[in-house]
Order: sequence, then structure tokens, then C-alpha cells
Amino acid sequence: MSVTEGAPAHGAVAHLLPQTYKRLVSEWLEEDTPSFDYGGFVVGEEISEARLLGKSEVRTSFQPITHCATVRGPVRNLLLGERVALNTLARCSGIATKSHRLLQLLRKAGYPNILAGTRKTTPGFRLVEKYGMLVGGVDAHRVDLSAMTMLKDNHIVAAGSITNAVRAAKSAGGFAIKVEVECQSFEEADEAIAAGADIVMLDNFTPEGVKVAASQLKEKWGRGTGDRKAFLVEVSGGLTEENVEPYVCADIDIVSTSSIHQGVKHVDFSLKIVPKGKEGKKEGGESLEMSFHCNTDRLLEVYHENFWPAYPFTVPNNYLQKRRSKTNHGMDTLLLVQQWVGSIYAPWTPSEPYYNMASYALTSPALPIDPWTVQALIIMSFAQYYSDKQSEAHKNSDKAIAMAIQLQMNSKAFARVYGEGDAVLEESWRRTYLFVEFLDQNLSVVSNTPFLKLRDTPNLVDLPCEDEDFISGQIPPPPTWNEYDMREFADVEVIYSSLVYLLDITKTVSFSLGLFIKFGRLHDEYVNLIDAKVAAWQSLLPSCKRDPLRQDGTVDEVMFMAHETVAILSATVHRPYSSLTYSMEELSTRSFISGIPPTDPSEIHRNAHTARTLKAIDIQTKLLSIPCAIEKHNVVLVTVVARIALAQISACNVLLDDYGLTIARDRVRLSIGFLTNLGMFWPLAAKVAKDVKYVSKMTLSSLPSTVTQQSTIAEIEIPRDELLWPINPATQIDIYAGLSLPMDWPASMMGYTSSSTSSGGQSFDAQP
Repeated sequence: MSVTEGAPAHGAVAHLLPQTYKRLVSEWLEEDTPSFDYGGFVVGEEISEARLLGKSEVRTSFQPITHCATVRGPVRNLLLGERVALNTLARCSGIATKSHRLLQLLRKAGYPNILAGTRKTTPGFRLVEKYGMLVGGVDAHRVDLSAMTMLKDNHIVAAGSITNAVRAAKSAGGFAIKVEVECQSFEEADEAIAAGADIVMLDNFTPEGVKVAASQLKEKWGRGTGDRKAFLVEVSGGLTEENVEPYVCADIDIVSTSSIHQGVKHVDFSLKIVPKGKEGKKEGGESLEMSFHCNTDRLLEVYHENFWPAYPFTVPNNYLQKRRSKTNHGMDTLLLVQQWVGSIYAPWTPSEPYYNMASYALTSPALPIDPWTVQALIIMSFAQYYSDKQSEAHKNSDKAIAMAIQLQMNSKAFARVYGEGDAVLEESWRRTYLFVEFLDQNLSVVSNTPFLKLRDTPNLVDLPCEDEDFISGQIPPPPTWNEYDMREFADVEVIYSSLVYLLDITKTVSFSLGLFIKFGRLHDEYVNLIDAKVAAWQSLLPSCKRDPLRQDGTVDEVMFMAHETVAILSATVHRPYSSLTYSMEELSTRSFISGIPPTDPSEIHRNAHTARTLKAIDIQTKLLSIPCAIEKHNVVLVTVVARIALAQISACNVLLDDYGLTIARDRVRLSIGFLTNLGMFWPLAAKVAKDVKYVSKMTLSSLPSTVTQQSTIAEIEIPRDELLWPINPATQIDIYAGLSLPMDWPASMMGYTSSSTSSGGQSFDAQP
């Protein structure tokens, strides 16, 4: 290992390690194996050789390690210590790498003085992380509370003044212990130096404020000779690779930061046990490889495997990994959020530490105002809401919207201006604003309010490409919304990306919310307008987009969400006029709102509205019957599936019997199973599943009295057969359809029947 910056000419940094490291290793081993090591029974005491290999592509002043060490001993002991050793090396190497990178950044900016870490280390790993800082050339600052007296605001308040606190500290520590004072202003620093402080820390100053205060302090106390006091000026508070350069000036002696410990990319190591008789051969061949993959890298992979397919607006994983190797990549906060979401899907690691890091970063006063932060806020808001942290989700949503508008992300030029000449990055920025709108709409809908914060903000962003092109980096020229809106007049059918079709149908949702604000309640004109827009969307949908199941057996998560949006939109506007009444249990759900929208009282075309609601239920049944990994679905589906499931429960109660009731109850079970599975990852989904189970149990087992959705009209008793059979056969609703459904959707599924068609009149089917 080469001599690091600041290391002495004799000896190595490792000579600084105290003997207590043996005690720490014992504690780590005891934590990892507190009772029985059954694996040790399997492998026994046979002597073997293990080679510890470094596999990282991380570049520092040191060359990537290819053969770090060879150890020999009983196999049981080698495997017992393997995980502790790899975790320790990975963490320490990651700290060293980031320390060195930040130091080089400051050196390039012309800063010649000290870069220091802080005492905010991982509990139990302080020795490891402080050692990593030293290897990377960074000063360790205080190792513990006895290394230096640091006076913070609470000390000063308790002592009565800065002067009193400094004098008391000097008296207790004597000449050998330095005293440092955290200062919030020039005046506080001035008083501290006058009282005899050795170091003043300018905490949470602006870059200009730091330069002015440091210059004034050095001018008053530090320059020249005579009786002027010798002291050091330290700057700290929210400093990261992205914002530290403006703080650099000649009058700053120390730059300290805790960011060295945050978002660390661990170096990957592996342990290979060489089979007996092959100790002298190189690694490979028949050797058993036990690779260590650092948590952070794996969590990013898990994020892209499970969450990204439904929210494909951040750069793809292959691009993200390449960008991470660059200095000042700008993604630190985004990576923390993605790691937290990845940990939600990862049973091997707790999520809370990752959530705390991501939340802390997003609430930092130094949070950058840039599109990377907007992306982090979008993901955080979605994940917080369905993690049952609704208040925090709304706050981050508001911040994302405000920051997006401040940056003018809704403009056509934004992607080019911030795209760094990179087509993939430009595509990501286009997609980002579209998901800002999606977030705004989702939180409005689940909160049961029609008011969108972006309702009057023009969207001038060009349209996104297909995800496959985004991932490959082969980005075609982006089409415009105007071209899409004129697609029916094109000589040749143009197929747009799945994301475009999803965004188009969500525009219909926004349109419906706007109509609700205008009219104040549902009525026939409102419903007809929505029906027309849904029918137009369906009729112009290319055949390859009608089924979210791709030919290779994977699910197009974006189109899955688009078709579910059609189902919930149709169910929402038609059910209030249908025969599918609302039970008291449904109206009292706690985890989500299932209220009755205000409607104009009407008994006209009740059967047609019932048919349209049943068709929405049919769409959802076909979607949920597709065999796939449920956890990859959009989390927004939690409330969508629940609301349609409640409509199905009502159909069981008031409409169906015998075989039809059996099939319908299977559909209810399908929805509950879907919610329960999502509840394994998202706490809100578990609560929603519990509410749907309760409504199902109370409605289907005890059949309580129901209330109609129209408070001004008493419920009319209609025989069950009269509700069922007069439904116009042309609507092609099969209420007895089972769960074994073909993967290719029948054309009848896309049929459109006007809500103004009577049950006994002629119908009009607009087939795509």
C-alpha cells in the first residue's frame, strides 16, 4: 500500500491501530453467531487455504486489489470470520475511497489545508471508519470525546457565555487539551478567540459568509506577531462533494464533514476456499467462490428490479453505475432514496437506517436545487405515502412540485439545457416532469380532492421513448404532444411508448377532476364526456399495447397501470348511478377513502351504469389474473384495486347469487390476495387489505343493511332478476367469467357502450 497523504516516513498507518481491535473483532463475531454455528458442523476442522480477493472497480490513489491476502487454518474458523472480515473491509475501503476522492476535489480547487471527518460514525464501527479516513488521507478529527473539548451551543447556554465555557474547559483540560467552539456568527467566534479557544468552527455559514468571517478573524487575531493569539478556523455544516468547493479560501485551516460516511460505495471482496491439494494453484477452476456484494450496490439493483419498471424516469441502472464513477455526479441524495426503496424489497436488511439517511438528506438546509433532487423527492413521496407516512409524503410532494416549477422543468428547453449533451440524461429529465404531474394527481385522488397544484401549469415537455430504447441508450428524436394528439390522421399508424399512453389516460383523470370542480357533482353530461375520452383512448390504442403481457412473458408495468386507470375511472363515474350500493362498512374504511361522490339524483339508465361498472371489474380481474411478480406493480394500485374490489363486493351483495356469486367471491379473494401480497412490502397495502377483508366479511356473511349512493332518493326495491337480466347483451359483460382467462384480451373488452343507452334500446360499440 502506498504512503498516504499525511502519513509519517517511518511505519504505516496500520501501526496506529490499538490492541482493542481484538476485542472489537470478538464482539462482531459474537453478534454474528450468538449461539450455534451449524455451518461449522458441516465443514469441520480440516485445514485449508482461503484467498481474499478484491473485485472493485473503484479507483483511488491505490491500484485495485487483485490478491489481497492468503490465510490458512481450520475451514470452520475461516468461514466463521468470513462475513465479519468482508463487511469490515468493504466498509473501511469505501470510506477510504470517498475520503480520497473528496480530498482530491479540494486539492484541485486549490485548498492546501486539512480535510477532516467527524465523530458521526456508525456505532461499533468508529475504529474501522476512522482508520479508513486515515488511509484516504483525511484527518480523523476527534476519535472520541476525550480527544478534544468541543463546546457546542448547549454547553455555552449551560455555562452562561462563551467566555465562561472556554475558561472552564481550559481549567479542566490544562495545556494539553485543545478547546474548540462552534460559532454561529463572527461575534461568537471573536469572543471565543478572545477567551482563549484554540479552534473556532464556523458552523452552517454561507460560502460568502465563511470567507468574510474567516478573513476578519485572521486580520484581527491571526496575522502579524506580538500578543495576537494563534488559532485555527474550521468550517463545517452540511458540506458534501457537490457544495464544498465554494467554501475554499486561504483563511480556512480545516474543512470538516460527515458526508464521508454517507452514501459510501463499498469495495467488493470475495473469499475463495481452495480445495485440498490445489493450494498452490491460482484462483478459479473448482474453487468455491463466496462473493460479497455490498449492501448499497445490491439495494440499487433491487430498486431497479422491483420499483423502476413502474416508475421508469430515473436513469437506467447501467447508466447510473457508470455515472457514479464520476466526480460530482450529483446523485448522492437520489442514491440514498433509491437504496431505501430497495431495502423495502430486501428481506436481508432493515429499512429504517436507509430511510433515516434518505430523510435526513432531503431535510438538509444544504439540499441542492436541481433535477436530481426533484427525482429523489418524487420517489420519496410515493414510497412514504404507501409506507403509511402520508404527512411526510405530502411535504415532499410539495417540495418536488415547487422545485420543478422553479427549475422550469415543464419547459421544452429544460432537458437540453440540463442534459449535458447526453441523450439518456435528456430523456430522464423529460420523464421526470411527467412523473411530477403523476405524483400531483395521485396524491390528489387518494386524498379525495379534485384540486391539482399543477392544473394551470402548461406542460411543454416532449414525449418519452420506449423503456427499451431508454435502457439501451438509443434515444430517437422525441415526438411532441401535438403530434400525438393528431395521430388519428396519420397515414401510417405510429406506435408511441407505453409511458405516453399512460400519461394520456391520466390526462383524462385530470380532465375529470377539472369537470368536477366546474360542475361540483356528477351528472350525465359529466359522465358522457369522460366516457367519450376513454372510448377514444381505447379505440386508438395499438394492438401491441392492449395486453400488458409482452410476448416474452414479462409484464409491461406501465401499460398495466394504464389499463387499471381505465378501470378505476370507469368505475368511479358509473358506480354512483348503478345498482351497486355502498354499505356502511365501506363508507367507514380508515386506510383509504371510499366516499360517495355527489351526484344528481337519477334513476335513468341505471342498468347501463351497472353494466359499465361490471365491465370495470372485469378489466381488473383480467389484469390481476396475469401471473407475474406482484411486487413490481405500481404502488398506486393499492387504492385502485381496493376501490374496485369494494364494487365487486357490492355486486355480490345486491346482484348475484348461486354460481355467479361463487365466481364473484373468487374475484374478491383475488383482489384481497393482491393487496395482502403488496402488504408484505408496503404497510399501507396491509392496512387496505385488512379494511377490504372487513367489508367483505361484514357484507357477504351477515348482509347488513345498505345505504344508497343518492341521499335524496330512498332505495327502490328491485327483484334480483330484474337487476341482472335487463342489462343490454351488447355490452358483452360476462359476470360469470372464471379466473382462468386467456392472455390475449378479447376485442369485446375494449367495447364502448354509451351511458345514455337504455337497457332496452340499441347500443353502439366502438371497437378499436
